[in-house]
Amino acid sequence: MKKVLFELKDVWKIYCMKGTETQALRDISLKIENGEYVAIVGQSGSGKSTLMHVIGCLDTPTRGSVVVDGKEISQLEDDDLAKIRREKIGFVFQAFNLIDSLTAAENVAMPMRFNGYGKAESIKRAKELLKRVGLEKRVDHKPNQLSGGEQQRVAICRALANDPEIILADEPTGNLDSRSGSEIIALMEELHKSGKTIIMVTHDQNLAKRAKRQIKLKDGQIVNE
Repeated sequence: MKKVLFELKDVWKIYCMKGTETQALRDISLKIENGEYVAIVGQSGSGKSTLMHVIGCLDTPTRGSVVVDGKEISQLEDDDLAKIRREKIGFVFQAFNLIDSLTAAENVAMPMRFNGYGKAESIKRAKELLKRVGLEKRVDHKPNQLSGGEQQRVAICRALANDPEIILADEPTGNLDSRSGSEIIALMEELHKSGKTIIMVTHDQNLAKRAKRQIKLKDGQIVNE
């Protein structure tokens, strides 16, 4: 029997701005098991990214239960949540979120430094990860010297730095041309085959179809799975 990594029960996320309520998530219940490859799909404003942030412990629900790896997040301190994000989950964002002043290797090494690894050890593993995605000749290049596809591969290596069980990817092909996007799709599939749990938000139907499971949102609710 596979381990349940995420379990959401009756989850709501409501934002209040200037006296107006926006229900970003409405009564969401779902389970995601270890080793799954899940695509969260839906139109802009459907609640996809909000759901990703709740699953990734980047945000907390207004009400309802979110259990991550057996722990109810509402009962955890900020340090405990940070530890889950640092050790259990690797994040990949549409905008890459690389630090311009750092080389590719230094960007990849950063999560390891936060996790207590020394500089030399971190850089060594960063270079090994970059070699794995075909960027061994780009380790000393800064983001502005890399193409969009190369930057996203660096970002994926950074997500893998602490060898997390789970990769959360928010529109990983959104800023890429079709060729670079295909390379990222292939890399995600390779990571899944290696045993990683992949959860991604995407509007790219080609990417969504490659996932083993799709969760469709509309107006903050699951409408099809």
